[in-house]
Amino acid sequence: MSDDKDLERSAPSSLHIFTPVRSGNAFEETVSKLAGAIKARLFSPGDRLPPERELARHLGVSRSTLREALRVLVEAGYLEVRVGRHGGTFVARWPDVPRGPRQAAVLERMRDELPGLLDYRRALEPTAAELAALRATSEDITHLARILEDMRGMEKTFDQYRAGDARFHVRIAQAAKSPLILRGVIEVQTALTEILDLIVYHSRRTLLHSTEYHWQIFEAIQQREPHRARQIMLDHIMATEHIIHGLIPEADWPLEVLPNNRQSPDNVTGLSSHSGVI
Repeated sequence: MSDDKDLERSAPSSLHIFTPVRSGNAFEETVSKLAGAIKARLFSPGDRLPPERELARHLGVSRSTLREALRVLVEAGYLEVRVGRHGGTFVARWPDVPRGPRQAAVLERMRDELPGLLDYRRALEPTAAELAALRATSEDITHLARILEDMRGMEKTFDQYRAGDARFHVRIAQAAKSPLILRGVIEVQTALTEILDLIVYHSRRTLLHSTEYHWQIFEAIQQREPHRARQIMLDHIMATEHIIHGLIPEADWPLEVLPNNRQSPDNVTGLSSHSGVI
């Protein structure tokens, strides 16, 4: 199966994946942005990063800062440097999905920030879908369709499914034609990646429902139905939140988003609000 090649072909334009560095510690934020894009599987093993000069300019950091950040990720095993005519910096591997004690550590580390991150996602991604239904070009529609076609049957290949899922959401944000929304969606996808990884490994049935949501979102965008695209994306995100609430029940969740206080969105999608995630 040519899954890696398919996902590489359907990945968003690589420079768009990286948003400019904004904090006082340029080195640490550069490492975080590069690592986040790899951990969110917006790049596949074997993908080449943009040329150093372009990437440094896009991130707004010096080439020396970028080189030091790349060196850290090479030492961590996420990147590799190849020399020669077709050389460059390449993605070496995706991270392992946390299991056992590492899974518990992820949940503990993210417990306090998750409610805010999920609020942020809920504000961004339905709007991205709505705007995509209004603004997507034929090229955008083709790219979205290709991502979903490439994901067919990947429910058994969780790493590949997660990669396609992240790229689908980012591609919708690109189709919205709003640089700030694109930046926000990339940020939230990378910030939530470890939690979303745990959900992806939840069950194959969960991923099948997620796939149904993806196709319905795509159809609403393709058919230029902005309100439907917004609502289905919101249902999709709320279904994800329901599972996250189960993973970290002791977090300080706002009352209105707890499962027992939510109204079912089934009348819009026809899917269970508890299973169509990611």
